[in-house]
Amino acid sequence: MEESIYLGSPPPRARAGRRARRAPGMSILHGKDDIFLDLKQKFWNTYKSGLMYWPFVQLTNFSLVPVHWRTAYTGLCGFLWATFLCFSQQSGDGTVKSMFIFFLRKEAGDRPPEK
Repeated sequence: MEESIYLGSPPPRARAGRRARRAPGMSILHGKDDIFLDLKQKFWNTYKSGLMYWPFVQLTNFSLVPVHWRTAYTGLCGFLWATFLCFSQQSGDGTVKSMFIFFLRKEAGDRPPEK
C-alpha cells in the first residue's frame, strides 16, 4: 500500500530536498548569490523597529480607540507595518530612520542610489 503512494512521485527524501532549496523564496527569485544576506543585514533592525512600533500601537488601541473601531485601527496599523516591511525589503535597512531619510530625499528631488 505504501509503495503505491510513491509510484508516480519521487521518494520522500527527494521531495524534502526540493522543498528545502525553495525555503528562502524571494532571494532565489531575485537571483541573489547569498540568499540569507537580507536576513543577516536587516533582521535585528527590523525586529527592534517592531518592538518600538507594536507596543505603541496596542497602547493607543486600548487607551484611545473606541471598542467598535479597534479591529479597523489594528488593521490599518498592520497595513502600515506591512508597507514598512516592503520598503525595508526594497531599499531600507530595517530602521524607521531610513524611511524618513528616503522621504526627505524624495521631497528634495534627490534619488537614493540604486542597488
